[in-house]
Amino acid sequence: MRREAPARVLLAVTGGIAAYKAPELVRLFQKSGFEVRCMLTESAREFVSELVLETLTGHRVARRLWGEGSLGTEHIEWARWPDLIVVAPATAQTLARFAHGLADDFVSTVVLATRAPILVAPAMNTAMWENAATRANISLLRSRGFSFADPEAGTLACGEEGEGRLADLSKIHDRALGLMAAPASGSGDWKGRTILITAGPTRTQIDAVRYITNPSTGRMGRSIAEEALRRGAVVHYVLGVDKGVVRPEPSNREEASRLKLVEVRTASEMLEASLAALPLCQGVIATAAVMDYEVVDAATGKLKRSQEEAVLRLRPAPDVLATLRRQAKPGQWFVGFAAETDAVAENGAGKLAAKSLDFVFANPVARVGETSATGFGGDTNAGYWIRRNPTGGAPMVEAWPQELKTELASRILDALDESSASGRA
Repeated sequence: MRREAPARVLLAVTGGIAAYKAPELVRLFQKSGFEVRCMLTESAREFVSELVLETLTGHRVARRLWGEGSLGTEHIEWARWPDLIVVAPATAQTLARFAHGLADDFVSTVVLATRAPILVAPAMNTAMWENAATRANISLLRSRGFSFADPEAGTLACGEEGEGRLADLSKIHDRALGLMAAPASGSGDWKGRTILITAGPTRTQIDAVRYITNPSTGRMGRSIAEEALRRGAVVHYVLGVDKGVVRPEPSNREEASRLKLVEVRTASEMLEASLAALPLCQGVIATAAVMDYEVVDAATGKLKRSQEEAVLRLRPAPDVLATLRRQAKPGQWFVGFAAETDAVAENGAGKLAAKSLDFVFANPVARVGETSATGFGGDTNAGYWIRRNPTGGAPMVEAWPQELKTELASRILDALDESSASGRA
C-alpha cells in the first residue's frame, strides 16, 4: 500500500436509499486528509447526484464501462488508483456480484481488478440481510479478505424495524482508518500467542423439545476473537450455540486458518471442549454466559400439557471457568466476565477472588422488564475492568465508558498487553 500523502480512497456508491449519505461520507474522508474519488452504479444515480459528488471531490464520477467519455481500459486505471475502496451502501445485488466474480458494470469490474483493501458497508431490508444467500455471499467475501462495517438495527426506509440500516458514517470512517493503518494479517502484536475464548450461552433441557437458556448472542466474544485474529493470535473458540448466536468471521483465509471453532450446547460440553484446548493456550478469555443450574432428570420425551403445576428440580451446572482455573498450568492468565444487575463492581471483584482470576470485566445488564445499552445482544457495552492486585491488596478497578463491543475488544487486548509488559499477565 502506498504511504505518501494524501492517501487515496475510492468510494463506490450502489443503488440503495442510503446512497444519499455519500456526500457526507466524502466530507468525513476529506477531513482526515484523504483524496477521494467516487464511482456509481447506474441505480445509485436515482439516490445521489453525480454533480454533487464531482463538486465535492474535484474529480469526475465514473459509472459506465462503455460509451462517450469512457475508455476500454479505464477500469484498470481506477482499480490501481486507490489505497482503499469503500463500498457504501452495498446492496444485496452488489454483494452477490462481488462474491461470484461478476464484472457487468463499472463498480464490479473495478473491484474485481483491484489489489487494494476493500471495505463493504451493506444496507438493505432485514429479510434480505438475513437471507441465506446473502449470508453465504458475505461469508465467502470475508474468507477472501473483504472487510465489513456491518449494518445496524433500527427503523428501515420501508418502515419496518430490524437489522439492515447502513452503519453510522463515523463507524465506516473509523473502520477505514483502521484498515489504512493496520498491519498485514498475522504480523500483529499477538503473533505467536494462542488463546482460548468461550462465548455464547449454554442450555439445559427440560424435555425433548424444551430447554432453558439465556439471552447471550456471543457478540462480545466474537469481537474479541476477531481483534485477536487481526493482531496475529491463534484463537481456540468454544461457542455455545442457540438462536441468534453470532460467530467470528475472519477477514481472510490466513486468519481463518488460525481460528479453531468448536460449537457446544451444554455447560458439560463447553467444559470438555475448553479443557481439551487449555494446554495449548497462554490465556483464557471467558465471555460465555454459562447456565449456573441444570435440570435434574430431564424428560426424554415431550412433557404433555396439564392443568396441574409442574416442578423442575435444578442442580448446579459445571463451573466452566473455575474448573479451567484449577486445571491451569503455571503462567496461564484468566479473564472472566460478570453480568450483574446490582453492585456491579463489587460483584465483579467477588468473582475475581472466588475463582482466582487475573482480570474480570463486570458489566451491568437490565432487570426484567427493563432495557439496557450494555450486556446481552447489543452492539455496545460498558462496565468495570478489575485486576488482581499483585501485592495482595484490594483489586484495582477502572470504570470503562460505553463503547462499541468491537472497540471494547481492542481495549481489553491492549490492557492485557500492558499487564503482560508489567509482569501481571
